[in-house]
Amino acid sequence: MKTIYLRASKLAVLASFLMAGGLLLPVVASATPISFYNDASAPSGTARFTVGCGSASGNCSGTLEALFSESPLTWSSSISQMLGGPSNASPTAETTFVNGLLGTSLTASSGNIAPSNSNPFNFQTDANYFLIKVGGGPTHQAYALLYNLGGGNLDLWFTATGQAGGLSHYITFGGGGGPTPVPEPGALGMFGLGALLIGLFAGLRRRFI
Repeated sequence: MKTIYLRASKLAVLASFLMAGGLLLPVVASATPISFYNDASAPSGTARFTVGCGSASGNCSGTLEALFSESPLTWSSSISQMLGGPSNASPTAETTFVNGLLGTSLTASSGNIAPSNSNPFNFQTDANYFLIKVGGGPTHQAYALLYNLGGGNLDLWFTATGQAGGLSHYITFGGGGGPTPVPEPGALGMFGLGALLIGLFAGLRRRFI
């Protein structure tokens, strides 16, 4: 029995060393950016645009979600729909529109921000929510609402696909706060060090029992 305990404590020590060095981290599956369609429940043809995190093709899973359906209110980090929003694209009208969707009383943290002419268009935001307005195109569904899961700064890439109009502007709501972000490598190292000390203590305790 003592031999089993000693082997278990050695395995705990080895795992602790690997975690402290950042070697025993979960493998993240590859994914595509969020694609926005006129009708996300039955997408047809080319997406109106895509939003990537960190790069134009970057995966947003666990970081950013977009409104997939208004009723019931559901979110997705892979596919989303365009929304029919106010024809008067002013900060006041768009704020009222967002609060109506979410049942909130948010105030805009920044006004309508027009992009440069680059495609893809890169921008950063730490807003809790932001609304993207694109050209009308084949329908009047011209808005997309996105949610910052971690509440931290996002490095986003908007890529127009050529279907209908491109990016008109975006408007942000709230900033900072939000759920606890994913631990940084330094925090993971401290966790591994703590597990290492616990493993050593357990091994020594069983050795002298």
